[in-house]
Amino acid sequence: MPVWLKKQWSEGFRPVFWMSIGASLAFGTAVMANQPQSKQTLTSVAQQITDLQYPAMPKELTDRINGAAAVKSALPKIDPNLTQEWGLTSIGFFDAFPQMTAPLKATAGHCAKEVVVAVIDTGVDYTHPELRDGLWVNHGETGPWAPSKEHLDKGYAFNCRDKSCNGIDDDKNGYVDDVVGWDFVHDVPLPFDTHGHGTHIAGIISGSAGMGAQGVCPAVSLMALKYYDNGGSGYNNLSNTVRAIEYAVANGAQIINYSGGGADPAASERAAVAEAQRKGILFVAAAGNDGRNNDRRPYYPASYPIDNLIGVASVNKYERLLPSSNFGKSVHVAAPGLMILSTLPGGKFGTMSGTSQATAFVTGAAALVAAQMGALNFDYRKVKNWVLEGARPMKLNGSKQLLAAGLLSLPGSLQVQRAYVAKTTAKQTSEVAVSTRPSATKTR
Repeated sequence: MPVWLKKQWSEGFRPVFWMSIGASLAFGTAVMANQPQSKQTLTSVAQQITDLQYPAMPKELTDRINGAAAVKSALPKIDPNLTQEWGLTSIGFFDAFPQMTAPLKATAGHCAKEVVVAVIDTGVDYTHPELRDGLWVNHGETGPWAPSKEHLDKGYAFNCRDKSCNGIDDDKNGYVDDVVGWDFVHDVPLPFDTHGHGTHIAGIISGSAGMGAQGVCPAVSLMALKYYDNGGSGYNNLSNTVRAIEYAVANGAQIINYSGGGADPAASERAAVAEAQRKGILFVAAAGNDGRNNDRRPYYPASYPIDNLIGVASVNKYERLLPSSNFGKSVHVAAPGLMILSTLPGGKFGTMSGTSQATAFVTGAAALVAAQMGALNFDYRKVKNWVLEGARPMKLNGSKQLLAAGLLSLPGSLQVQRAYVAKTTAKQTSEVAVSTRPSATKTR
């Protein structure tokens, strides 16, 4: 190994790093260590957001941030493109929730907003009509606020009277006004998607089923974390990934959805995933789009031997692996990944393909089955087990050479989850009966 390469490796660099996002690839040397962030003033942050031309949050979202109740339609909305969404059919969505096909019946399933999914990607279009109502809100940065006498004495001119826009780190988490997430590329609090990939992933997980795309778990809360620089600078993507994982861990995510990866392991990335595991967070990761066996040549972070990970391959509507999908015994489950219809920036809809889309289906399913138990009872081991044990057999995977489990199945996962609940309830009932049984007394 050349001296310069040894030096890079010892200093925490990943020498050869491929970061795949859908059909986009960035190549370069990725910096591993977290970079010190320069302190930004309220004026500089506002100016940077203006320079980036990020849109302001829509009224519907700001009203929700400020505690106003959303106005709901009297009738459930039905997606007019439902018949195009073959992925939902493939995972058994309509078998699990047949009422979705009947406009006047109750909405499908039980998907709790208390379940928080961190989408670490290219950002999310928080103005999209099908996504804005499902964004996570950091309540530590919301609520009425008035500048202190110290601020007024120093001449600060605040045009905002709410914590969400006062330029202060109210919740002391290291990020200013991070109401719905963070843009780690530009270090600003609006994680707007200028690429399209992250918005597409968000729609698969939680599209609100009204205008053009149905998500697997529409009511789940999405924490939008933008790590990927699609402006030509791929060098800091890994560093941004680590920071995004750390943010998700520190700010209450229960599930992390991550669609990127690389062929080389990275110490800080592995440490971040391990910390997520210690904090009880499920990490759903793409197996990669290289068409190779991950058992022979791993793909990270999906291939780290950490038990909170679910690695995901992609299949077509005939239940066969896409030629581009990675596979192997170390890959856990497969899900739809070819020409998947979902949301795109600007209120639009379109199709994308890859293990990224398959990963989003698994994340949505995990959120849905977790919601059946309530967010406070979240247990990543149980949720992972329900997703994998509920998988159905896949063609050409009889000897489990392609995947550890099989094809994602919502009915199967819900059945396993309900069986667990029934067994647990029966056991608790039996234990109560034994504890309350009167003890035998001796008689003369």
